[in-house]
Amino acid sequence: MFLGFTGVEISLIIVAISLFGGILSGYPVAYAISGSAFISFALIAGLNEAGLLYTIEEFNGVAEQVPVFEGGWQKAMLSTTSTWAQGVFSRAFGGNVETLLAVPLFVLMGIALERSNIAEDLLTTMAKLFGSIPGGLAIAVVLVGTLLAASTGVVGATVVTMGLIALPTMLKHGYSKSLSTGIIATSGTLGQIIPPSIVIVLLGSIVGDMYAIGQENRADALGITVLEMLGEPAVLSTGTLFKAAFIPGIFLASLYALYALVFAYFNRDQAPPVHLGEPDSYNLISYYNNNPWLLLGAMFGPLVAMVMLWIGLAAADLTGSTTIDDVTTYGPLSGGVVAMLVLTGFMLTLAMALRPGYDPKPILIGLVGVVAVFIADWFFVPGDASGGLKTVFYIIPGAMIVYGLKHASVRLTEIEAIRVVSPPVILIVAVLGSILGGITNPTAAAGLGAAGAIMLAANRKLQDNKQSSKIIIWAALAIIVLLLMRGNFDLRLGLDNINFDDKMGIFTAVISYHLALFGLIYSSWILIRDKIMAGILNETTKVTSMVFVILIASLFLSLTIRSFGGEHYIQEFLQSFEDPRTLLIVVMIVLFFLGFVLDFIEIIFIVIPIVGPVIYAADPALMHPAWITILIAVNLQTSFITPPFGFALFYLRGVAPPDVTTMDIYKGVIPFVIIQVIGLLLLWFFPAITTFLPELLPAN
Repeated sequence: MFLGFTGVEISLIIVAISLFGGILSGYPVAYAISGSAFISFALIAGLNEAGLLYTIEEFNGVAEQVPVFEGGWQKAMLSTTSTWAQGVFSRAFGGNVETLLAVPLFVLMGIALERSNIAEDLLTTMAKLFGSIPGGLAIAVVLVGTLLAASTGVVGATVVTMGLIALPTMLKHGYSKSLSTGIIATSGTLGQIIPPSIVIVLLGSIVGDMYAIGQENRADALGITVLEMLGEPAVLSTGTLFKAAFIPGIFLASLYALYALVFAYFNRDQAPPVHLGEPDSYNLISYYNNNPWLLLGAMFGPLVAMVMLWIGLAAADLTGSTTIDDVTTYGPLSGGVVAMLVLTGFMLTLAMALRPGYDPKPILIGLVGVVAVFIADWFFVPGDASGGLKTVFYIIPGAMIVYGLKHASVRLTEIEAIRVVSPPVILIVAVLGSILGGITNPTAAAGLGAAGAIMLAANRKLQDNKQSSKIIIWAALAIIVLLLMRGNFDLRLGLDNINFDDKMGIFTAVISYHLALFGLIYSSWILIRDKIMAGILNETTKVTSMVFVILIASLFLSLTIRSFGGEHYIQEFLQSFEDPRTLLIVVMIVLFFLGFVLDFIEIIFIVIPIVGPVIYAADPALMHPAWITILIAVNLQTSFITPPFGFALFYLRGVAPPDVTTMDIYKGVIPFVIIQVIGLLLLWFFPAITTFLPELLPAN
């Protein structure tokens, strides 16, 4: 063979050259991938027919040349198309269609928030809030980038939006080009990891199958079943991945902000304080003897205490439930109730801390309600209680909480920062909370996010036009009621016998549904009237079409590789590594370099199906599948900001002013690449960072 390569190896080289050549040619990626599949198949078929592609195999002690297409190219094509028709298409769209439906909904959610100028308001407000400290604008960019990442989930959209809005402001106020471009490019890539991330959704649609296949292969090698080997089915859901990604995403964002503060401390002239207006005329600091640390303690001290209590209760198995051999054991406290109490308690205590001059009685009534619900849930409401029993015990303290929250929301919205930040934050909390709390799956949560984003965009337009938004507010409250009904009542109408409690829950849910639907229709009409909806739908269609066309194209390429045994060859090579962690390091290095030339969509749909059955075949006690997946996501995020080929750098270069050079961007991201590597190492050596939340929160 040529240069000692076997026919399979040469065929893989032909596929790689065709793929990278097609991508670098400038053609749309989907066409380049599908075209490279057909071109490489034709080249391999031609060389095979000419007798130039073969492997050497021994039969009865005699070495023989075996063509890569043993039965000729016609049989290989027939087998490939048969595989497509029988299995691959249904696996891509049939079995995973519910997960993949979340993609257009999350894209719609992000684009609606972007087109409604909410992102610009966020940056302006955060700049007022933090700009007066050295490096404050950079911190504002990180915070807004984190919020946009959690709302858009698309790297390119976040980087471009932040580049257009934040970069001119930072340069105008004397920030260095390197820090400005570096913080924007890196914060924009948080959409890669912070849920609800499109990357996590697409990975979830693939790695679940890969984990199941890998564990089945390992069980077959041991001669036992998966249930005997693991004690549970080999299931990895997208909801679990969302939980696993949350803490690493926030952790990375915190590292970016910390670097900005340290940089500003040593380079004050390159990250000067900026006064963009008074963020709050209430003169709050005077209530705390001009001590900002006392103010921060009053704001976040109760939250820290409640979260620590929550973690302690979970560690002591006092919250949630456990199922062993189909027998479910409930803790004294419901995990969802505790999470809700922490959230409402924080809002109440925050209102008291930020508006100390107001009458404290309404807030205290709300806090008494929080304590009453906590006591009732612990001592009087069992884990398997019906929705009706919960209503009996929760209705009075719940009304007290609502009364306190009503006053708290009025007081908090007097503060510009909270008034601007709270709508997208509430939407994100509702979407992630419904997933992390086990109320619903990511696809249904994506629908909630899309509807909420449309309502927020319409609410923004009504405010601009000085019109009332009461209809949207009532619709939002109806959605909250729907979530509560979904979490506490059995709403299935097809049951033969529906008890009175569930009937009342269904009745309340039906009324709430129609209120929410009317609010959504009204919001859509507002956006159509103001000629915003068309742009949102067009952009959503473009992004969604790109994702699914690339999915189809990548399946063509995978079938081409499979036709000559390339997939089996790669998997055998990977299986030659005895240590699974060594194997994972090799795969991570390959994915890192592939991230220079392939977008995450191509990597997920082309590479992961090939290497997945091998790397996910490891013992989950040694290498948790969620940990592997988050490592891959963070690794790709790192490659997207690494010079000279990082995708995020090209996105930012396209919208940067002419006086910002490519070298400025490269210099700016180098420190953040180092931060990413540090983050990866911490995730590698401390897997609990990713596995803590999935183990703490209930399963979807």
